[in-house]
Amino acid sequence: MGSVTMVRDMTLEKKFLWALHLGIILISGCSKKSVVSSGSDYKEDLSAVRPRYEYVEPTIVTRPEPAAPSKSTNTVKADVDKPLYVNKKLESVLDTLAKQNKAIRYINGFRIQIYVGNVRQEADNAKSYVYQAFPDLNPYVSYSQPTYRVKVGDFMYRSDAEQYLDMIREQYASAVILADRVDIKRSLLVNAASDHN
Repeated sequence: MGSVTMVRDMTLEKKFLWALHLGIILISGCSKKSVVSSGSDYKEDLSAVRPRYEYVEPTIVTRPEPAAPSKSTNTVKADVDKPLYVNKKLESVLDTLAKQNKAIRYINGFRIQIYVGNVRQEADNAKSYVYQAFPDLNPYVSYSQPTYRVKVGDFMYRSDAEQYLDMIREQYASAVILADRVDIKRSLLVNAASDHN
């Protein structure tokens, strides 16, 4: 029985010490702090640490007058070559950019997902439906065990995909538009085909 009272007393001692520490922290937080005010009593001279610059009179450079233009073709050609040099350099940079742009095959775009499931035959049926009903769209079948996914088209813009979505939903009601990487050339073909419709 005596050990139980000792445990109670120890917890009371811990509680008391904890309360004492908390009280000390609170009291020290309430103590008056000395703050430098911006009143008229405070003055500090910072001129010793300021950088010093000396004023230098600007010099005026005069250029000699150009000689009277001669009728030789060498001076005229020199003036004409400078803009051509810039134009040639600009053309080479533009050609490089054009080559880099031609190398880009894929961009962020949209596809319509028409089938998600575990049955391969249904995925193949969805693929053949796209070939028959929409020959200008390309179907893409992917398999990640155990799921088949059939996506359709290469659309740069969501609005282009929405034009086909309503027609596809007549056969596949669960069709949705998803963001995907699309082939630029095929996307341009889809846009040209939808413009003719």
